[in-house]
Amino acid sequence: MHSAATFTSLILAATAAFASPLERRQAADTEVRVILQNQGTETGSQTVFPDVSSRQQKPPIAGSEIFKTIEISVGAGAQQDLRCQALDAAGVALVATRGENTDVTFSDADKGAWTFVEETSVARVVCDPAFVAVGPEAFEVRVQLATSDLATQTVFADVTDRVELYPTGSSGPFETVEIILGELVDPALRCQVLNKMGKPIVAIRGENVDKTFSDADKGEWTFKNGAREVSQVICDPAFVARPQ
Repeated sequence: MHSAATFTSLILAATAAFASPLERRQAADTEVRVILQNQGTETGSQTVFPDVSSRQQKPPIAGSEIFKTIEISVGAGAQQDLRCQALDAAGVALVATRGENTDVTFSDADKGAWTFVEETSVARVVCDPAFVAVGPEAFEVRVQLATSDLATQTVFADVTDRVELYPTGSSGPFETVEIILGELVDPALRCQVLNKMGKPIVAIRGENVDKTFSDADKGEWTFKNGAREVSQVICDPAFVARPQ
């Protein structure tokens, strides 16, 4: 006499045996295609991964061509929310948009191609089940003002143009300023802080003395002339280094 478990196994085996060729192909279709295109130059490239159960990467077959879009095509048997990315020659993840979404990893979701923020060459394509979509914090800029016993962060949701805010919570006096950029913020972005007279405050970091301040993963700047009250915090893509 067959056990219930054995009977269930026999039923499943029989079901698989009588599945149509299309159903069997779809069940095993783990292929992922990353399609790079530039319709302006009629350039295209398809990078195919037979299976992406772990991180996979390849160079695109089209070499150093310039592309405008990237599209992810995920097979029926692959992870449906799988995300891929494109890297430039320096290994930096390229940014692209689709509708209201901006990201450095890209999904299929039956919504078509993503458009690169800037037309670009692609050195490597990476697909990884661990990739996730970025959150709004990826676009945030945080300006932290501090002393030894007080700290406040003024948060800019997205700096695509000049933005001016009052310091959050307190006007100080403060001794340091630190710029903290989300992962999708232009690393060249600079901010400045104004004193209560509306004049830019000069600060020092290492050998740099300036009145506009960058992140550069180098930490805080120290106000040159001691603690100062802050009346306004400004971040602007047009700011450049202004050594003093």
